[in-house]
Formats: sequence, structure tokens, C-alpha cells
Amino acid sequence: MRSREQDDASAVVYSPNWGPGIAQRVLALASELVDAEHRQADLQELLERALSVGAEVEHYFGAAVRDARANGVSWNEIARKARVSEATARAKWGPRTLRRQMQHRASLTTMPASPPVGVQQGTAPSDHRQRLGAAVSFLLRLHGEPLQAVAQEAGISASCLSRMLAGQRVPDWPTVFTVVVAAGGRPEEFRLLWEWARGHRQPTRRSAAAALTRFRGALRGLQWAVGRAGEHAPSTGTDDETLTAVLGGELVPDWTTTHRLVQQLGGNPEQVRPLWEDVQYAFLLSHDFFPQLGVRGATDLA
Repeated sequence: MRSREQDDASAVVYSPNWGPGIAQRVLALASELVDAEHRQADLQELLERALSVGAEVEHYFGAAVRDARANGVSWNEIARKARVSEATARAKWGPRTLRRQMQHRASLTTMPASPPVGVQQGTAPSDHRQRLGAAVSFLLRLHGEPLQAVAQEAGISASCLSRMLAGQRVPDWPTVFTVVVAAGGRPEEFRLLWEWARGHRQPTRRSAAAALTRFRGALRGLQWAVGRAGEHAPSTGTDDETLTAVLGGELVPDWTTTHRLVQQLGGNPEQVRPLWEDVQYAFLLSHDFFPQLGVRGATDLA
């Protein structure tokens, strides 16, 4: 019997241009590698992530050639620009070879990803999956992006994306990253929602800039999940000005205020508390830098 993941792989449909979605995934994988460096991951994880970046770059070569062929570029010109013989170009990037490569790639992107070394795997209640799905759904509606078009741009099947939006499954981060970018969003605003949905608990104690990015990203993600993000988001409480100041980089509230903001956004304050504590710890080490220059000065502390 075929699994749902296998069905997703065989049903994958790529957009007329394959390159953009794969290029976005290269960026997502590279950002994961940079994050692993920042948290001083062990050599095995660093090398595995580097290999993933390299493999996706190889897929991009094939996608770029396929797009060029679709636009009428001859094999002779492709071979010249790739600095290989025409026979080699046809062998490496011919239609049948590319289809096999892309189907294999699709099967890998639908497999559950293991948490990074040093990251604990906890429980992922369904409400966290639902919150991530609701946030991405609102992003699609706000930007008017059709589900099928986003799935094609991201290089996944529409059924795979539909199950993510319904909170039935949570793909790996590069897939979510690519979907968010294809829908016109900012991946950093969805990262914490994804971590909670996967049951990941990241190690604490980051630089001031990284701690602030994650804290504000969590609040922004919760905004997306309850449909309050965007220019025309409805006002639903008396703390709108405070939330705007936090997201705008002008304020890090005390815990009582943070607790209230998270509750108003439908989140779990205890999940956000470690992020808030990271920010407090980072500024404690900055020798009163924050009160003078505000959150925007945190870039000097990274």
C-alpha cells in the first residue's frame, strides 16, 4: 500500500519555471546551515546540512537548464554556457533524467526531517499544527495567492499543501520556507510556529539580535494565525499600540505585558516565555545598552 508521502512525491507538479522554487529552497537550506553555525552545532550536522545545500544546488542546475529549454534555448548554447559538451549536457539534463531526479527530490522533501543535533523533540499537539496551517492560510488569502499556484512554485503537490493548511501534517522547514516565500510572506515570521508544530525546543541563550528576531517572530506568527497581520488587520484589544511598538523594534515589554499579548493572540505564554527570557538575558549582558538605544541597537550586540 502506498503511503501519503509516496502519493505526494508521485503527484508533484512543477510550475512552468522550475528554477524559482528550487532557488528558494537553496536559500532555506543555506539559512539552516548558517543557524547551525551560530549555535555551534557539531561537525556531523554541519556537514550533513552542507551536503543538503550542495544537492539542492545540483537540482537547481537541472531546473535552470529545463527552464532554458522551455524558453527555446538550444542544447548547443546550453552546453557552451555550462562549459560541457552537448552530449554531456543532454545526458545530465535530458527530460527523462530530470524527471527521475525531481521525483527523487520530491520524495526527500516530503520525508519527516529529524530535529537538529542539540534540539529536543517534544510533543506537537494538534493545535500547534492547526495554528501553523491557519497562519499560512491567512497569508495566502491576504496576498490572493491560489493554492495550486503556490504549490507549483514550491515544487510540492497541492494535496501536500492542503494537508499542511488543514493542520494534518507538518513538512520540513525548507518546504515551509519555500511555501511562505512563494506566497509573498517572510519566513522568519513563521519559523516559531513551525518549531512548535514539530515539537522542537531550541537551546536557549542566543545573541541579542537573534533573540529579538525570534521573540518578535513568534508574536508576528501568532498574529498571522489569528488573522491580525497585514495592513488592514482588525483592532481587537487595548494593547494594539504596545504590540505595534514591540513588532516595530521600539519596546521589549515586561513579562506581565508579554503574557497578556500572547494570550490575546491565542498563543501559549509558557511557550513564548523562553524567548522573552533570552532577550532579557542578552540585554543583561549588554551593560544597560538597551535602555539607551532601544531594540534597534541590538544589531551591535550580535
